[in-house]
Amino acid sequence: MKILFVVVCAFAALPLMSQTVSPTVAPVAVPIVANDNRVPAGLLKDGVLTLLLELRKGNWHPEREDGDIIPSYAFGQAGKPLQVPGPAIRVPQGVTIDVMLRSFIGVPATVHGLHARPGKDSDVVTVAAGGSAHVRFVAGTPGTYLYWARTPDGRRGNNRGLDALLGAALVVDPPGSPANDRIFVFERWNGPTRTAINGKSWPYTERLNLKVGEKVHWKLVNASDLSHPMHLHGFHFSLDAEGDGENYKVFDDGMKPEEFTHSVEVMQTFEMTWSPSEPGRWLYHCHRIPHMQLPVPLDPADVIAARSSTHDHEHMHDMTSDYSGMGGMIMGITVTGKSIIDTTNNWHPTHKIEMGVGTQKGDARAYEISLKDAGAAKPALSTGLTGPVLVVTQGEKTEIAITNTMNEPTAIHWHGIEVESFYDGVPWWGGMDEKHAPAVEPGKTFTVRMIPPRAGTFMYHTHWHDAAQLTGGVHGAMIVLAPGQKYDPDTDRSFLFSISPAQPYGAGLLLLNGSPQPAAMHLKTGRTYRFRLINITPATDNLEISLRDENGLVAWRELAKDASDVKKERPQKADQRVAIGETFDFEYRAEKAGEVTLQGWPTGNARRVIQTLIFGE
Repeated sequence: MKILFVVVCAFAALPLMSQTVSPTVAPVAVPIVANDNRVPAGLLKDGVLTLLLELRKGNWHPEREDGDIIPSYAFGQAGKPLQVPGPAIRVPQGVTIDVMLRSFIGVPATVHGLHARPGKDSDVVTVAAGGSAHVRFVAGTPGTYLYWARTPDGRRGNNRGLDALLGAALVVDPPGSPANDRIFVFERWNGPTRTAINGKSWPYTERLNLKVGEKVHWKLVNASDLSHPMHLHGFHFSLDAEGDGENYKVFDDGMKPEEFTHSVEVMQTFEMTWSPSEPGRWLYHCHRIPHMQLPVPLDPADVIAARSSTHDHEHMHDMTSDYSGMGGMIMGITVTGKSIIDTTNNWHPTHKIEMGVGTQKGDARAYEISLKDAGAAKPALSTGLTGPVLVVTQGEKTEIAITNTMNEPTAIHWHGIEVESFYDGVPWWGGMDEKHAPAVEPGKTFTVRMIPPRAGTFMYHTHWHDAAQLTGGVHGAMIVLAPGQKYDPDTDRSFLFSISPAQPYGAGLLLLNGSPQPAAMHLKTGRTYRFRLINITPATDNLEISLRDENGLVAWRELAKDASDVKKERPQKADQRVAIGETFDFEYRAEKAGEVTLQGWPTGNARRVIQTLIFGE
C-alpha cells in the first residue's frame, strides 16, 4: 500500500505537496508515563483511525515515580502525556490508519513501521528536526507488529540512550475478533542490566492476577536492540504466531509449538496462549542473567538524581522486599484457585534424592553438585563445572533434599517442570498467601516435593541472582522419563552448554558439559542415540549447535523442543540455534565408522567448544 509523505502545518488532509514547518521545540523535558497498552491510541471513526503523534524529550522513571529519572525521547499523543512504550496503534483489518507525526526535538528522526503489512523495513518516514510528516495506509494482514524510531544522537550498544525507548506496538486484528488479550513491549537502554516491560522494571512492573483455568492470551513485542529468551515459570504455553515486524505467521491448530521458553529477536513479535493450572506466585522473565538482576548504577551523565536517597536496593535481602535480588525484565503473576497438585495429604514419596550444593576444593567460585538416590552406594558428582544428570519419572512422587554446604545462600529452580510455586526455587517470591519460598541458607537443607506431570528434557539451575553461581556450575540436565521407561546413559546423551568463570578455565569460555575441551565419546555405529541439547549460559542467546562429519553437516531428526514432542518425520540438517533456557531433543544414527563433531558457538564468534564423537563397531 502506498505511503503518503508530506510536510504540513496542521493535522488535516492536504494535497501531495511540501511546506516548511517548524513547530516550537519544547524548552524543557516533560514527564513520561508507563503505557500498559490497554487503551489504543487515536480516534477510530468511519473506517479511519486518525492519530496525532508527537515526538518530544521527556523525563522517565523506570522504577519508582520518585526514583531515578532518565531523560529520553518518547512518543505521545497530542494533548496527552508522553509514553514508554509509545501509544499502541490497534485496529481491525481493513481500517485506514492516518498518522500525523510532529517532532519537537532538535535532530531528525527516522520512523520505521508506519506502513501496511506485509511490508519492508526500508519503508521509513524521516521527520526533520522540529518538522512534521503525514502517513496514510490501510492496515494489512492481521498480526502483531511495531513501529519505532532512531535519531542520529542516540548512542548504540550498551550505552544506548535518548532514542532507545522510541518503540510501540501496532496490532491488526482479524475482523470481528475480540481483543481479550494483553500487549507487552520489551525495552532496553543504558547498559546491559537496564531493561523493562511496558515501561517499568521489576519490582515496579505490572503485577498480574489470574485464576486457575483462566485462558490467557498475550502479544509480545521486542522494541529493544537485543533478543530476549522469555521464560514462563511453572507452565507450558502454546506459540500461536510469530513475526519479524513486517510479516506474520499464524500456526494452525494442532501445529502450535508447546514451549516453556521462547526467544524473540530484535524488532520481532510473537503471541502465546496458556492457562495456569496451579495457584501461587510465578514469574515471567527474560532469561539473560543481566536482564533479571538488580540494575548497575546509571551513567551520571544520563540520570537526574532522585529526590529521595532511600532505595529498595538496600533491602534486597529483606524477606519482605519484592526485589529479592531481582530486577529488570520480569513480571510477577499471582494465580488464585484450587491446587491440582497435592504434596501434603498422604505424601509417601517413592523416589528420594539427596542433592548437595558446595564448592570445589581450592576455589570458592567453582561449585560442585552431588546427587544420590536413596539406597545408592555413592553419589554422582559434577563433571567440571556442571552437575550430574538428574533423572526422575513422570507421575512419580519425588522428594529432593537440597543441602547447602557453601558459605552463601542458594536456590534451585526446576526449569520447565510444573511444580507447586513454593518449590519453584524463587526465594522470597514463590509460594502462596503468606507462605514464601525460602532461600537454602548455608548449612541448611530444604526439601522439594514434586510429581512431574510430563516427560522430556528439562534442567535444574540456581535461581540465586548472582551470575557467579550460574557460571560456577550450579546447574545440570534434568530428564523426566515416561512411566516404565529406563534411562540408558549409553544411548541417552545430554549436552549442556554454559559459560565459565575466571577460574579454573578463564572467564567467558563456552563450556560443554562443564569443560572447554570435553573428552572424546566413543559411540557405536548402527545404534540410535538421543541427543539432548541445553543452553544455560548467562547471556549467549544466539548459540549455534551443529553436528558435522568430514563432509559437513550430517542429518538428525528433531524429537522434542522444551519437553514437548515435535511432529517431524524426516531428518533435517544438523544445525540448530538454541536460546537460553531452551531444550531440544534430536535422534541420530551413524551407519559408518568415523568421527563426528558436535560444535557450539555464539553466532558471529569464531571461538567454539567441540565434542568429538568417535563411531565404531
